[in-house]
Amino acid sequence: MLLETARFGQIEIDGDKLLRFRSGVPGLEEYRVFAVLRFEESHPIMWLQSAEEPRVSLPVIDPFIIKPDYVFDISDEDAAELGLLGADEVQALSVLVIPEKMEDMTVNFAAPVVINTRTGDSKQLILGGDAHAARVPVFLDIARYLREESAERGGADADPVEKDK
Repeated sequence: MLLETARFGQIEIDGDKLLRFRSGVPGLEEYRVFAVLRFEESHPIMWLQSAEEPRVSLPVIDPFIIKPDYVFDISDEDAAELGLLGADEVQALSVLVIPEKMEDMTVNFAAPVVINTRTGDSKQLILGGDAHAARVPVFLDIARYLREESAERGGADADPVEKDK
């Protein structure tokens, strides 16, 4: 399937990998079909791209990269809506806010995007309580992750974050 995007141009994707949000994404309720786009240039940041509106694309990240002990509950109602049969079918993503000054990037742990990896049914949950913050600075955590990943691949002296000169 050919996906039109404003940010990335035309992208060929597997139509079976499309995500369906029955109620849309909060704030973007009119859009219900999305794809997760991955590019080496923006790794580990991915893009939740609307399949219905080329201009709608949200930066997302695997929250466990930033916070390995990240835990949240999925209500029985949400699990049923998503058709989840077990925890092994769950993938979580967190939405990023990437301002002009990259160092001020934040992640939203209070509203994970939950994906049923078997069916593609998806929902952005709004977690109650104070356990998870909505705007957590994340730039240094991503830089650390990239350094560790580079070291594991044998490029220990590669620094993914360019310093101002």
